[in-house]
Amino acid sequence: MFRSATRTLLFGAAVLIVFAAVGGTTFSAVKNLALIVSSGSKLSDIPLGDLTKLCKGTQKTLPDGKSFQLVIKNPSSAEMRIVTQKLFGATPEDVRPAIAKLNEKGSLIKIVETDEDLLRAVEATPGAVGLLDVYSINSSVKVLRVDGKLPFDVGYAFKAY
Repeated sequence: MFRSATRTLLFGAAVLIVFAAVGGTTFSAVKNLALIVSSGSKLSDIPLGDLTKLCKGTQKTLPDGKSFQLVIKNPSSAEMRIVTQKLFGATPEDVRPAIAKLNEKGSLIKIVETDEDLLRAVEATPGAVGLLDVYSINSSVKVLRVDGKLPFDVGYAFKAY
């Protein structure tokens, strides 16, 4: 009886381990991206509609009057999929040509390699906003609300899956 119970328990544990391993590779966790500006910015909130207009080049300045520049990491990456859909209305594959076209008129969108590069660019460029993982934020920047919501709020616009 004891051997049977032990065998059943071990089998159940093995099934859970396999399920967790498969689930870990099949389903990715939610990644909260934060919209950031330099810590000295007077902005605290921006409507998603205004941000979309800025990213598409139909609006040129932020609500505080500063010229707009978006700083992002690789727009083709999985974590940026929701960003490219919401801000550009494009798939990750189609967004690079759209960005190139927008940048013909001036440097509207800047693509950087690392979170550190993104933080430095946002801090050093007046009017720059960036999108990065909330766990990469430091004191040189502050998080903007999007439609009144912060990254961990229900209904926040930039939850990456």
